[in-house]
Amino acid sequence: MESKKVKALLAAVKSGSLTAAATELGYTQAGLTQMMNSLESELGINLLIRGKGGVKLSRAGESLLAGMQSYVAAADALERSVALLRDESTAAIRIGSYSSISRQWLPAILSDFLREFPEADTEVSAGSIEQMYNGVKDETLDCAFVSYQPALMKGLNWFPLHVDELMAVLPADHPFSGDAFPIERFSGADFLMPSLGFEMDITPLFTAATPRVIPSTRYTNLDDAALISMIEHGLGLTILSRLILQGMQTTTRALPLQPRGFRSLGLIVSSKRQGEHLLRSFVRSTRATIGAMYRGSF
Repeated sequence: MESKKVKALLAAVKSGSLTAAATELGYTQAGLTQMMNSLESELGINLLIRGKGGVKLSRAGESLLAGMQSYVAAADALERSVALLRDESTAAIRIGSYSSISRQWLPAILSDFLREFPEADTEVSAGSIEQMYNGVKDETLDCAFVSYQPALMKGLNWFPLHVDELMAVLPADHPFSGDAFPIERFSGADFLMPSLGFEMDITPLFTAATPRVIPSTRYTNLDDAALISMIEHGLGLTILSRLILQGMQTTTRALPLQPRGFRSLGLIVSSKRQGEHLLRSFVRSTRATIGAMYRGSF
């Protein structure tokens, strides 16, 4: 009896849905259904009751629930120990991250992961979008938290985590008084472009507008707090995400865009390395942490 089959069954029971469990675990629904059928055939017991409303444990499944949970926990612990002993180099994960993610997400992510893998080590570095993507491709990074850039995804696997809204950031005395800032209002305005490649998230908003939005752009190499201070002092406007703005003390006004704009945040891993146990476990743990933080936003 393979532990992954039992783990998949427990996930299906927890979610009440084979479809939801398949999405969570990275299987197709057909593949997960076949796995459940195989497990039941192997044991000679019907473990699940399937219906239009989802799935639940049969009476036999309920009687075996505690044992299955203990079995999966023991198998996971053994798999972690074997993986770390087999190749000690995998006991370190090099993580690329935006500063906002390092500030808002990584403490909880690393706390949860290291609680499960106390022997593991982690190294965190910051960089531009291109540096994050290229670092994972050339394996100077094991994984990176980035915004989704289709043109840079060759050779990488994408694990979505959260949809982050982009916001117009204005000085407190800016004359605009509406609830959402029209994208065309950036045309001709002094616009401070955030650093570290953030233009890859912003420029598509301008080019998609009709007519195309052409601000008077000044590129910056400032951290988030310094950029916001520039806006507070009336040096221009900018666009930042809710995640960046979260928890910042500022007199600026942050308004949704009209039409609204978003960026998809997630984790990238090299397609060549996605099967490595520790990396796979980090992805799984991260998805669980962020899913709990945003109540299943991905």
